[in-house]
Amino acid sequence: MKLPDLTPATFIKRNNRFSAGIRLDSGGLASAYVPTTGRLTGVLCPGCRVWLIPSEDTNRKTPYTMALAELENGGLCSTNAYLANQLFSEAVENRSLKAFKYPIIESEVSFGKSRLDFRLSEGNEACWVEVKSVTYVEDGIGRFPDAPTSRGRKHLGELANLAASGDRASVVFIAQREDAQKFAPFEAVDPAFAQVLREVNAKRVEVHAYGCQVSTERIKILKELPVVLTA
Repeated sequence: MKLPDLTPATFIKRNNRFSAGIRLDSGGLASAYVPTTGRLTGVLCPGCRVWLIPSEDTNRKTPYTMALAELENGGLCSTNAYLANQLFSEAVENRSLKAFKYPIIESEVSFGKSRLDFRLSEGNEACWVEVKSVTYVEDGIGRFPDAPTSRGRKHLGELANLAASGDRASVVFIAQREDAQKFAPFEAVDPAFAQVLREVNAKRVEVHAYGCQVSTERIKILKELPVVLTA
């Protein structure tokens, strides 16, 4: 996925869940929309370098959207959780994911009381997929979630129902940074999510994880990561 031209800046502080104060390299202070429901723990540190996308809406309260942050130990992390879905869709379309070779891609498909990210299909075979963005990495292990998520547990339950009905179902974790070497649920942050993930995996819900290549020009899924579900 190619990124638009980015504006460099320095992160000052998180004003609230979706807004951050930044100092532009060109001079002056501004605010930026932070497009994630996560905490970005270990990613946004005061004084770190960030890259922004200018808004085309001159009346918007936040004139920029934060796209990338430079990590303390080097490398970049995408701060846009919503890109994970686009990265997955692009990779499936390009036939670059061995586990998901489907020609038909439908997004935001309703099932039960939820709307799941994707329904992939070929002929009579369907594969339902829920995608999660991973931004927290410690000792090479990408972890999700970095904040408790009842919504995430609900989606896992819907995937289990689909698997029980005979369809294929999978949850896909995408680490939008380069230093993740494996994936594991973040037991310390949300033990209930970790337990449900193990339970639905035992009920035929597949768990896949991928690492990305990230630069100021583009982001793309680079490799599949080993998944560790044991507590």
